[in-house]
Amino acid sequence: MILRILGFIALLVSSPAFAADYVVRTGTLTFSGQQQGEAFDGRFDRFSATIQFDAAQLTESKLDVSIDLSSADSQNSERDDTLKGDDFFAIERFPKAHFVTSVVRAIDATQFEADATLTIRDKSVALKFPFTFERDANGARLKARVTLDRLAFDIGAGDWADDGMIGHSVEVNVDLNLIAKP
Repeated sequence: MILRILGFIALLVSSPAFAADYVVRTGTLTFSGQQQGEAFDGRFDRFSATIQFDAAQLTESKLDVSIDLSSADSQNSERDDTLKGDDFFAIERFPKAHFVTSVVRAIDATQFEADATLTIRDKSVALKFPFTFERDANGARLKARVTLDRLAFDIGAGDWADDGMIGHSVEVNVDLNLIAKP
């Protein structure tokens, strides 16, 4: 009997720990910027996310998000056409942005920070990604806010590079309601 118990314990210890897999039930991916000194807000209507997360197993946790750049909507068709054009997202050549985390660290029980890479227009930029992750009876909620420099991705370079025309800083907000994958 003791050998069975020891065998079971050895099996548990040697079995790899896996983070829980989540799918997005509902969510928003929004952005805010400045155009000629006036604030504007927008959103990406289409994105997909693969989320593996367990606060007790952060080494197994990972966020991987693909964003359809053609779904950018700033409630201004002229601005949206410009965003999708060659000077900005260049969606004909670079239809998607890709975000992936590597290392995830706990700040406290619900606040975390990840080392991440965001790729837009074939330009990959390393960034710190602070986020909250809170479990509830229906699944979990992930929220984040990060400020990006659009010029780091060659977005709006050249004639559009002037900060007075379009601000260099873009704030991105993530709000995802998640359910555990069956």
